[in-house]
Amino acid sequence: MVHQLRDVPSIVGWVPFNEGWGQFNSADAVERIRAIDSSRPVDAASGWFDQGAGDFVSAHHYPSPRMPSVEDARAQGCSEYGGLGSIEPGHTWEEKRKFVYRMMDSPEALTAEYLRLLGKLRPLIEKGLCQAVYTQITDVEIEMNGLLTYDRDVEKLDFEKITQAHEELLAFARQHTSGIGTPD
Repeated sequence: MVHQLRDVPSIVGWVPFNEGWGQFNSADAVERIRAIDSSRPVDAASGWFDQGAGDFVSAHHYPSPRMPSVEDARAQGCSEYGGLGSIEPGHTWEEKRKFVYRMMDSPEALTAEYLRLLGKLRPLIEKGLCQAVYTQITDVEIEMNGLLTYDRDVEKLDFEKITQAHEELLAFARQHTSGIGTPD
């Protein structure tokens, strides 16, 4: 897969193991990936058992973001947080089974809670957090925690407000980094 996708510019890093799904020798997987593509960072086992390999140590935490509990010289990331959900009837993969970490009852409530969680990233950035990944962009099968519905027809929250908040957070992050890895 790395051979096939290494020239795709939208790929910003490699994750050979997500959580514990099939994780075995993470250090070997990282070295194999680096031999093919040394231009991107590798999160060896996103949010799970850290074997000390890769460029990141990362945590998965729902719904609020947090720093990994491991003290390490590698980059610190929150590779999954969020999981706020809402249901848009007629725009789901399945009507009966549904999963969310926290159900919200309106687009306004979803937007407000999303923005509250986004605000929790600021103190983490000040402590050195280098990445945060909100779960998830779209609903996926029975998971109703997307920003968009399963069919991508409905924006489940106020995208103008969250775009503005993202821009403000990026400006904040640029002011609170050492400059390492940031664009000129």
